[in-house]
Amino acid sequence: MTLAGSRLTSIASHLEREPRRVAGHAARRLGTRVLVTSDSGRWITLSHGEYDRYLSGGVSDDEPLGATLAERGLLRDRLDFAALGEAFSSRHLLRWPGPGVHTIVVTRRCNFRCVYCHASVVPEDDRSTDMTPEIARAAVDLAFQSSNPEMTIEFQGGEPLLNWPVVKFIIDYARLKNVVAGKRLHFGLISNFSLLDDAKIDWLVERGVSFCTSLDGPADIHDANRVYLGGNGHASVVAGLKAIQARRAAGAKIDSPNAICTVTRLALTRQKEIIDQAVELGLERIQLGPLDPVGFARRSWGRVGYSSSEFVDFYARALDYLIALNQRGVKAYEKTALVLLIRILRGEHWRFPNADGAARLAYDWDGGVYTSEDGRLLAADGDEFFRVGEAGRSNLAEILDHPLVKTSQYAALPWAQPMCSQCAYAPYCTVQPVFNYETQGSPWGRMPVNGWCEKMMGIFDVLFARLEDPAARTVLESWLEYKDR
Repeated sequence: MTLAGSRLTSIASHLEREPRRVAGHAARRLGTRVLVTSDSGRWITLSHGEYDRYLSGGVSDDEPLGATLAERGLLRDRLDFAALGEAFSSRHLLRWPGPGVHTIVVTRRCNFRCVYCHASVVPEDDRSTDMTPEIARAAVDLAFQSSNPEMTIEFQGGEPLLNWPVVKFIIDYARLKNVVAGKRLHFGLISNFSLLDDAKIDWLVERGVSFCTSLDGPADIHDANRVYLGGNGHASVVAGLKAIQARRAAGAKIDSPNAICTVTRLALTRQKEIIDQAVELGLERIQLGPLDPVGFARRSWGRVGYSSSEFVDFYARALDYLIALNQRGVKAYEKTALVLLIRILRGEHWRFPNADGAARLAYDWDGGVYTSEDGRLLAADGDEFFRVGEAGRSNLAEILDHPLVKTSQYAALPWAQPMCSQCAYAPYCTVQPVFNYETQGSPWGRMPVNGWCEKMMGIFDVLFARLEDPAARTVLESWLEYKDR
């Protein structure tokens, strides 16, 4: 339970006696401790007795707790505004140089029929949604208008390898443009790997392209979730991962491949098998993605869905198992945990925060530009609410000035949400405008009954509880090294 109500009453009664001591903050009860956070993201956990002393102004400057509270920006009369301003600026993107992730959908064709997919895929032989080289060129030209010195181009679909010639064209054209632009340029292929042969792997590896796929668990789970119309989906994923790992073992300078586990009901009790399989395949990044009741998944929710609390319980068990493996020498981390830990422990973001329009843009096969891949997926289902431009017709300045980009940015700010502004996790969390729009009819959403909010609060509870355990914290802090790789 949040301490917001009792906190406000207690502060009001104590500030009359010691108005100089208590700085603005939010608090949340975590078992026997109280988490206290400032707007800048500095935080501390206190015992209930320490929190009461803090509220009453009873913590002296001479004791260690007083020095820590001052350093964290939690004593009203000892605020370092320069340091707090720097932390606030970094955390809230006031110096963000423009979109850095550009997701390009080269086709909606797919040879899978996944039970939760909401990408509005078309049959494998229907080429009507293949991106043309002309549109691909316009999308790359638009992406390069960003002043961000670092750029990632991601290929999605459908299955992007079904339009292999345009994938190759985009990579070669972007690399050519970058001879002049001089950006730190990255490419990522998000694929089901069913069409990934040795020739394609070698071509992509030579150009430093990173690989990402879906691996929902052992074969029975994966193949039930992700139905391959042309064969065995689990076997093709495993074969592709092993082939890429073999290139890395032979000295290829590419990132470790990633495999996202979309957690369905089938996975809720099988976290150990899911993690063990990833570790056996040499994967460093474990990504456990919750399933949301949107798009096609909403229609099959009775088969694959679950409550927010069920996912949080699964996530806690999975995180504990992964921490235990790390303590036995296994080198692997969980992606969501790392993203949040970088915000919590470093006050930073991992390369590209999820800020629709400002940090990411998505380009559909026809050149349509959207605030995010989720917004593009919504359009594929017939609702173009988040469309903000068109490659070849719009320039980046026009897109960034679009009312929907501004709306998405403002809706995503925790302090713009009545409930979020009082939440102890607000400095680290991100509101999801597209999720809110699709599930609650507005980019703003209604946080008290918002499924995303319920899951995120549960995940934050799990993480902060583990940070209170010195052994678990040592492991979690060690994961920060992956940010700099």
